[in-house]
Amino acid sequence: MSKTIIGCPVSADLAARTRTMIDNLREDASSVDKADVVDLIAELTKASFDYHFVRPLDDLGIGFASKKGIQVSLAGVTKVIRSTLQKIVKGLDTTQFAKMADLLEDAYCAEQA
Repeated sequence: MSKTIIGCPVSADLAARTRTMIDNLREDASSVDKADVVDLIAELTKASFDYHFVRPLDDLGIGFASKKGIQVSLAGVTKVIRSTLQKIVKGLDTTQFAKMADLLEDAYCAEQA
């Protein structure tokens, strides 16, 4: 089934780390530090926020104060997301944690054409 993906470009390093995390979770989820998964998802979320919310501000002529307000708000949201993820991921059993590979791939890796 085809689906529309709204994504954003990420650095080659972040893309490689995402792919490595997916592979590591599939090979042996018990060897992957849960904190590393939380860090990766938080970094991917920040990249998306920067691309979709911060990047367009200059082109739209948004002033410094408004731009700073948006950046501070997004930083706060990122902290809440990280905190919530830590609680959720910490409580996952081995099977659920291994499933993170599929969820990461589905959310962050575009389907191959």
